[in-house]
Amino acid sequence: RIGNGAHFVHFLSEIALKYGFKYIGVESVNDKSRTFAEKLGFYSIDGFNYVVSVENLISYFSMG
Repeated sequence: RIGNGAHFVHFLSEIALKYGFKYIGVESVNDKSRTFAEKLGFYSIDGFNYVVSVENLISYFSMG
């Protein structure tokens, strides 16, 4: 809760953009990781796995 996760996801989004990935996912969430993913704009694909477009993540971090 000090920003390490957000910094890591920001880093991943930049790498994903560089290498042409379109989506980043979080698999098998628990309550804390679900809240974290939703805060960053991820959406559930089946209740346990979340995904977000790299474009949306880049937008999220550029607004902060």
